[in-house]
Amino acid sequence: LKNADLKIYQVASVEARANRRYLENQKRGIPCDLKEIEKDIEKRDYIDSHRENSPLVKADDAILLDTSDMTIDEEVNAILELFRKKVGA
Repeated sequence: LKNADLKIYQVASVEARANRRYLENQKRGIPCDLKEIEKDIEKRDYIDSHRENSPLVKADDAILLDTSDMTIDEEVNAILELFRKKVGA
């Protein structure tokens, strides 16, 4: 959203995202390999950031939020805090 008042570029390490996916798959009983998940994420990240049309890049005015070591509740709270600071609430 080019004209958004608050822009957040959310990232997490490949290892953190792979581990999350691995644990989700384990919960669902889906057989998986952590190293394969990491490779898949790395490949997807490369494709997303190098595609010709609309490559995934951080906007100059976006706030970088690294969620590698956050729980989902911590992520939500961090985003809400950034919003409150932006709007002065």
